[in-house]
Amino acid sequence: MGPREKFVFALPLLTTLKGTFVASMIVLAGVTQIGCGLFGKPAPAPLPEQRVLKKKVVMTGFAVNVPAQVQDMDDIAQGIPRELLSRLERSGNFIVRQSKDLLSYDLKQEAPTAKLVKQVAAENDAQFVIAGEIRSAGVRSDKRYFGLWESRSRHIEIEFAIYDGITGAFLQRHHLYRPSEDDSKVGRDKPFGSVAFYATNYGKAIDSILEESVAWIRKDLSGFPMIVKIIQVNGKRLMVDAGATSSLVAGDTGLVVSDYDELPVLGMTAIQARPIYYGTPQASMGKLTINQSQLQFSLGELEGEGNIGTVKVKVGDYVRFDGVKP
Repeated sequence: MGPREKFVFALPLLTTLKGTFVASMIVLAGVTQIGCGLFGKPAPAPLPEQRVLKKKVVMTGFAVNVPAQVQDMDDIAQGIPRELLSRLERSGNFIVRQSKDLLSYDLKQEAPTAKLVKQVAAENDAQFVIAGEIRSAGVRSDKRYFGLWESRSRHIEIEFAIYDGITGAFLQRHHLYRPSEDDSKVGRDKPFGSVAFYATNYGKAIDSILEESVAWIRKDLSGFPMIVKIIQVNGKRLMVDAGATSSLVAGDTGLVVSDYDELPVLGMTAIQARPIYYGTPQASMGKLTINQSQLQFSLGELEGEGNIGTVKVKVGDYVRFDGVKP
């Protein structure tokens, strides 16, 4: 074999080695990039205009209208609010609390008084209160073909109401319904909200109605500012009950408001008999600028005198943050 023939013979081998080398470099580069993703620096914090101030929501237990219909499920009365709160929390817009009590003095879920709503909100440090009822979890039968064929499907029907925890005022109500593909039972061996639970046909129907409920809650509360409570007053230095967990940072500004005794007048009729329709009368006391934020509370400086006539800033008053909304 001559020199030229040897070169021709070696050329495919060099080409193969070159391809192997290139492939190895590509794999190595990919591993390097993965390593950088796992062990590199974390992503930068979102800009202030991208932050969402997290509002505090408490959800009470759901009353069950017909307990016999839910005997095949593990604790649906607490499971539905627990799953709703979990999904609201994952949205990044809310800090959630759960109260196992019903927002009613009986199982009939009569409309709660404003005083009771405010009490539940205060006990759970929440701005909004959500209460609901499982109206039906039964089986519906439809006759077809002149009664010769019967189709049976189980359904879930819930109703929930949203209240303002500061005034106790009713805000919104939703009545939702979702049918299942059949009338099969779930089984108490499947914990509510588990993978096995949602794998059943009825679990899928509940999952769908939970998603719709979360969408309505987010829509209903998106237009409200985050309101926090003043828990300490030291001259013009105020402490509020929200901090880094609520996405408050140094430099945020809010409006300090205090309860005001005078009510507005419409025409010749004072609305003192029905102030709940209009909210609690409040006086604007000045602007608060946050200069220190901890996990659960923040400190800020009040710009202004802190009093208007006989009205003074006190513990229990509120600060409205209107600048950042979900």
